[in-house]
Amino acid sequence: MGRYRDGLAAGRPVCGAFCALDGFATSHILASAGYDFLILDRQHAAYTWPDLENLCFRIRGEGASAFIRTASVDEDEVNLALDLPIEGVVLPNVASAEEARIALGRTKWAPDGCRSLGNERHDAIWDAYSQPDPLAGFLIEHPGAVEDIDEICELRPDFLWIGTHDLSQLMGFDPHQAVDRGVIPPPLAKAIERIQQAAARHDVVLWGGPDRRARFAGVDARMFRQIALDTLAQARAD
Repeated sequence: MGRYRDGLAAGRPVCGAFCALDGFATSHILASAGYDFLILDRQHAAYTWPDLENLCFRIRGEGASAFIRTASVDEDEVNLALDLPIEGVVLPNVASAEEARIALGRTKWAPDGCRSLGNERHDAIWDAYSQPDPLAGFLIEHPGAVEDIDEICELRPDFLWIGTHDLSQLMGFDPHQAVDRGVIPPPLAKAIERIQQAAARHDVVLWGGPDRRARFAGVDARMFRQIALDTLAQARAD
């Protein structure tokens, strides 16, 4: 469907960004600039379902791959996300291998899972019911998921992503110190290393991982703020 799968299949590193800014222009510009994949945030950003559908078509039209971080792993939330023209979903907040197994099953057609048929509109447009299962991976952001990380990898998710802010907070650390300022406490560093090693053992793609197969450029809000600061500083210097 887009540059993400094509790049991985060709052995080329793929680069993505996380999108939380409202409106259509930001993610559209990133897609047209050549990013391989964009993750649209349903959990904390102010996107509506019609917004997401519009964004996904725009991203897809530029050849990039759209992923949605769902607001939860509830069945109705996952079903609505999977009805959109996306490459895959990022499933958040699983706290155990059993929760991960149930969530993953909601992304698969029977007999591999229990995904619901029901999007008559998109089936009429692009034969949605005949499409392969979307990619599905987990945002590892709970200490329970770290504890069960090998069992989660054995479920064969298509990718993992470490939610360092939530993980650090749930482990009792200030996420701004631990993540944004790089003052990583040893227990958090050990948890991150454990995830990285499990992904490598099971050959699961780790976004932003040491193997650099799937690289993560940043969050659109932080990226654009830094660009604005740099441009302003340059203008004042001139």
